[in-house]
Amino acid sequence: MAKQLINPASLMILGLLLAACSDKDAAAVQGTVVTRNDFESIQGWNGTDDATISSERAHSGKYAVRVGPANEFGYTYIRSLGKMSIAKVKAVTVSAWVWVPSAQATSSLVVEITHSPEINKPVFYGRMPLVDAVKKFKEWQQVSQTFTLPDSVQTTNQFKCYLWRAGATENVYADDITISISN
Repeated sequence: MAKQLINPASLMILGLLLAACSDKDAAAVQGTVVTRNDFESIQGWNGTDDATISSERAHSGKYAVRVGPANEFGYTYIRSLGKMSIAKVKAVTVSAWVWVPSAQATSSLVVEITHSPEINKPVFYGRMPLVDAVKKFKEWQQVSQTFTLPDSVQTTNQFKCYLWRAGATENVYADDITISISN
């Protein structure tokens, strides 16, 4: 008797998950998805302040990451580039649903690559200013940006992605963050 390689229940769950993703979400992803987080779970993300995970507003589920006067940086995705891909990473696309209250909320989604966990020397820094990325204030909107990486990046470099307050005087929220790579 042949072994069944795919459990029918797992296949059904995968189909439901794929169907739950909107076309708009899929359009914002370029390359291979490395992580997707709705902040119902923070596995793979680092943070020192649980106050950056908030239930005040959320695009999906109950939680989102928040920055504002009380929190300079939100939870951060940290991973070596070599653990994100065995091939050289040429570009990173960050997509998120964000809630920005006004033009004075100067927060950004940041992509930062440093030499290594031990050597915090910058190799690449890029940011997506959210007031430039959104069309309206005080409502959830999807934003996306692709960051082309320099040839100098190596698999040993450390990748970070986070929401940064950048001087915002009001709370800004991000949810359903997706990070994808292109080789």
